[in-house]
Amino acid sequence: MTAQTPRELILLPSLKAREGAQGRLILTQKYLDGAAEYARTWPGPVTSLVDLDTRPGVDMDQVETGLDDPATRLELRPKDNDALAARLQHAAMALAHLSSIEAETAALCHRIGVPIVFTSEYTPQTEIQIINASTSNPLRRLRRRFYTRQVERKRQEILRRHATGLQCSGTPTYDLYSSIAPNPLLFFDNRVPSADIINDTALEAKCAQMATGAPLRLVFGGRITAMKGVMELPRVAGALDRYGVPYQMEIYGSGDLETALRRKIADEGLSERVTLHPPMDFINGWIPLLKRQADLFVCCHPQGDPSSTYPEVMSCGVPIVGYANEAFAGIVRESGAGWSVPMHDAAGLAAEIARLHGDRTALQEMARRGRGFALEHCFEATFEKRTKHLIRTSRLPEGDKSLHQE
Repeated sequence: MTAQTPRELILLPSLKAREGAQGRLILTQKYLDGAAEYARTWPGPVTSLVDLDTRPGVDMDQVETGLDDPATRLELRPKDNDALAARLQHAAMALAHLSSIEAETAALCHRIGVPIVFTSEYTPQTEIQIINASTSNPLRRLRRRFYTRQVERKRQEILRRHATGLQCSGTPTYDLYSSIAPNPLLFFDNRVPSADIINDTALEAKCAQMATGAPLRLVFGGRITAMKGVMELPRVAGALDRYGVPYQMEIYGSGDLETALRRKIADEGLSERVTLHPPMDFINGWIPLLKRQADLFVCCHPQGDPSSTYPEVMSCGVPIVGYANEAFAGIVRESGAGWSVPMHDAAGLAAEIARLHGDRTALQEMARRGRGFALEHCFEATFEKRTKHLIRTSRLPEGDKSLHQE
């Protein structure tokens, strides 16, 4: 086998890195874990080509790593197309985010014969919902909606003309693109490894606690932003009070609406039952807390972000009740677990929680069913499925393909 045999997987993340100390880079732990899992399952080297960002990071799991880290292999992305073509020309495959920004990259890969697979998360509907939730200026909102529709035409053109395959995070983009994209794959993003999914003993202990009829332990975790619908949570809590449902609601996270949310909780007289906490370490804090101290996750996302939150919460034996955005509706459809109500219907969400307070058998059944879905889509299984899809559509030597598809 010569040095030019194409065996390298090149990752072109939309996530940008920031400069750390002594030439190190700052990225999210979530991205690094995913890149390392590709490196574990791909039959060759895996390298991320990252752009730099000068703006402060807002993600909660940012870490520093070196360019020489053997588990993640990072390089700065070449600035011009000729240099990028030279870097990609001997790769077996490139994996990039489906974006109009990558239109030239897609054409470049097509020209030099390098297969390129894209990942997608947001449909135009979800993007417009995010704009509506986060943009107060009506003129700016209108311009952004118009831009979104233009971008969507470019994305579909990329898929039709240059893509080798498409990996869809969640059902919304799979439902939208599977008929036009070559080699579409549906997956559910989940960063909980199989070893950390709630075991039978802990799940039955949780179900026994649910069966006691004690006040419901409601929880929400995520960014405290408009995109996550956090200002809906006090509305749900207020309606629960009017229904006379005993509960405690614990909210975990940080973001630009923290002050407003604290004020709303206090102004509505909810402070004894609703508490806002800082974010927790994912594996060592958040996951154990969900396993031990949560009966029901309350999700008021006003948009169809295919959040990894859904399967991750299910992996802890916690059912979800939420607004029927297109991503959560897809999760409920595929898993048979969870309950949804119309968008922005806080009173309807509270009514569903009140019903579940009186039907603990249904709550236990959904805890078990959600755990089963999470096991099928745990971190390792999801990345193995995605890697096999990449191998099938790559230009790896046929021997490597057949060996790693068994």
